[in-house]
Amino acid sequence: MAKNPLHYIMSPGSIAIVGASANPMKMGTIQYLNLAGSGFQGDILLVHPTEDVIFGRKAYPSVKELPYAPELAFLVVPTMLIPSMMEDFGRLGTRYAVVITAGFKEIGEKGERLEHEIVDIARRYGMRFLGPNCMGIVNSQLPLNATVLPLQGYNGKLGLASQSGTYVTQTLPYLHKHGICLSKAISVGNEANIDITDCLEYLGEDKDTKVIALYIESIRRAGRFLELAREISRKKPIVAQYVGGTEAGARAGSSHTGAMAGPDYIYDGLFEQAGVIRVNTIEELYTIGWGLASQPPIKGNRIAILTNSGGPGTAIANTCNKHGLTVPEFPTDLQERIRAFIPGHAIPRNPVDLTFHTDDEAITQKIPEVLFSSDEIDGIIIHGIMDTGFSEVIYPMFKDIFKCSKDEFRKMGMIDLSGLVKMPWQYNKPLMISSFFDHEDHCIRAFHENGIPTFDSPEKTALAMAALYKHYLIRTRACDTPENLPSVPEKARQIIDRIETGAVDEYRAKQILMAYGIPTTNEALVHTYEEALKGAHAIGYPVALKACSPDILHKTEQGLVYLDIKDDEGLKNAYESIKQKERDTPLLVCEMLKGDRELMAGMSYFPGFPPCIMFGLGGIFTEVLKDRVIRLAPLSHTDATSMMMSVSSSPLLGSYRGMKPVDRDAFSSILINLGYLSLHFPQIKEIDLNPIIVVGGYPKVADALFIMEG
Repeated sequence: MAKNPLHYIMSPGSIAIVGASANPMKMGTIQYLNLAGSGFQGDILLVHPTEDVIFGRKAYPSVKELPYAPELAFLVVPTMLIPSMMEDFGRLGTRYAVVITAGFKEIGEKGERLEHEIVDIARRYGMRFLGPNCMGIVNSQLPLNATVLPLQGYNGKLGLASQSGTYVTQTLPYLHKHGICLSKAISVGNEANIDITDCLEYLGEDKDTKVIALYIESIRRAGRFLELAREISRKKPIVAQYVGGTEAGARAGSSHTGAMAGPDYIYDGLFEQAGVIRVNTIEELYTIGWGLASQPPIKGNRIAILTNSGGPGTAIANTCNKHGLTVPEFPTDLQERIRAFIPGHAIPRNPVDLTFHTDDEAITQKIPEVLFSSDEIDGIIIHGIMDTGFSEVIYPMFKDIFKCSKDEFRKMGMIDLSGLVKMPWQYNKPLMISSFFDHEDHCIRAFHENGIPTFDSPEKTALAMAALYKHYLIRTRACDTPENLPSVPEKARQIIDRIETGAVDEYRAKQILMAYGIPTTNEALVHTYEEALKGAHAIGYPVALKACSPDILHKTEQGLVYLDIKDDEGLKNAYESIKQKERDTPLLVCEMLKGDRELMAGMSYFPGFPPCIMFGLGGIFTEVLKDRVIRLAPLSHTDATSMMMSVSSSPLLGSYRGMKPVDRDAFSSILINLGYLSLHFPQIKEIDLNPIIVVGGYPKVADALFIMEG
């Protein structure tokens, strides 16, 4: 298997930059100065047609005149020059490039043609490249920073791949301010040659990256993404922000990088199936990603909260409970150990609320040690540790009393955190800090310097701890993968080979389902009343009678379905009524299912995705309630079971009000086989099984619709 090209792009021994000049305001120049100033130890070769020396470094007049083929080429030149530059580097022997220049498929048809041209050139020379329309790369371990802002942290643990260049470069000062350091950062731009899925694979293999953060506007190879993420997420947390799920988000993404986005619910299903933790904001992508990267993995959901204020403690506890964490009341012996370090008015139950307490060691050393050492606790959140930031605020009130300078006053209140910052690794439990002060406070800087994540609100802190628990569930969930694709049932092939395009009538659709072992109603296709009567007697009353035509998709609304027919007379009346409307249409006589719940399953396609299998609440309210989930085919047994547990109406699948629980193995089989059917016959573009009626706990498909394309 070929090595991922990003291993070479992210760790080159030599780099050529085409586009740097003596003008310090040009992007190419800024990227060169950043690269040279970042500490990169490899050779840097500059190419410029008219300038011999650029900021003290020799420049070559053309790519052809370079003394050797650099391992990596950086192109920051006008759009129309990119093809010839790619040709020159290809002939020279350079096999990797980063194309910063914009003006390709994101601008329309002309740009798309140009992008196809450089892809063809790269293919001809065996080249791999990032971009075009990207902002560079960061490798804090090498170090290498080829973006437009300086790198301020080294040896990071959070790997980032982004379809927005801004989030790889403009945010570097923000990350430094919040104590967050990247291991690697990759701007993928238009993904003409290397895409976000390649980045996922690379970061999954990268030994320096502990957590993977992804900013996504679209995924072009969802099947491969799922395959990789399903494996990687058990070892490394993957955190993703997806922004293409709305009409406005999709439109903005398309104009930005030429990306084609998809509905939110498809990405929700993909991420859940793959073990990806979805976040809502870029701030959460960084901060939650850093919380996962910098702390020991959590081993359960029991959280201890230590605070100097009741409000933040309550907010943390409330948010914890909303996101699957528990804040258990401490047992008596643990409360007694805590009570020794708190004032009489304070509460030791959990949260431990010190209110206003001047003993700094209680919140920074004594009580944390008790909490960390307890077997009753899996993670600790502390709110309210502060020193110099607080001193600076209150200095005007005390300067005349203490007769000292502001700096002296600040030093008087400084807290020793050397013991606390070691505890997470000493006890192998995560610690999260909530504070309304920022990095200007000595305590916050001390936490940052020692890899302890801090958050500027109680709720954000709890959300980060919940993400650790979510990854615990991901890494410990059942480990099964889809079975190998079975052979195509011959009966299904024979039926489908005779169908061209458009809708498939219900009878043939159910015949195909039965070939895959999907249970359907017992039924007979009839053309005369005598055949209908014979079919009804064979099936046994009560029965249902329906028109059966691929041209009739909504039979109920047109009065072409009669249910619960109890005798011959009722059958005759129903038959004559349908024939008055559809004289030449055959009919279906079906067993009348007396079920207690109606569910649905289906399949649809979205460009770039494997078949999307759907499960949800069925019947006439399906579209109104929209209680449904998506997973991508092929499904494992765990995938299918997870679908049933993920809908909000999942309690209805259990023993509810005297009803037998739904046979989940039977329904899992329906979903899994629906995936196999969809993969076997990609010409089937849509499947709708609604309703699937549950009778005595066992599901049967009562109605089926297929849409075929040629």
